[in-house]
Amino acid sequence: MTSARRTRWNFALQRAVEHCANLRVPLVVLEPLRAGYPWACDRFHRFIIEGMADNQARCEAHGVAYYPYVEPRDGAGKGLVEGLAARAAVVVSDDYPAFFLPRMLEAAAQRISVRVESVDSNGLLPMRTAARTFATAHTFRRHLHGHLPAQFDHPPASDPLA
Repeated sequence: MTSARRTRWNFALQRAVEHCANLRVPLVVLEPLRAGYPWACDRFHRFIIEGMADNQARCEAHGVAYYPYVEPRDGAGKGLVEGLAARAAVVVSDDYPAFFLPRMLEAAAQRISVRVESVDSNGLLPMRTAARTFATAHTFRRHLHGHLPAQFDHPPASDPLA
């Protein structure tokens, strides 16, 4: 759980729950917080840590193993994902197009021997539906009007842990 840091309305968490049900394995949620990334600050970290407390309570209420990890210093969490993935059947992560997250996911996928799947939980319209960058709001709206209605039939589960 790296960008869609929520236990409700979360396509990635929903997909992980589906995998666990199909494979009959327990769900383990890792929510890491790195220390040394650009723009790291107390304000961001406080917001994320408060959310971690909420996520932990919800996971515990549903019998889900939840590991919040706040890196004490830059680089201290190196190998954590690989260590957990060594006992996993599949790794599901958030697909987020910005910040250091795409590089982090790609690097982890290179070192993990199980399937790594990234899921877009950024909104109702999957960001990969756009094959190009839109120069104007008008052209983006046309794209949206053509693709968004089909997504209304497939919203994320309000509570994927239920």
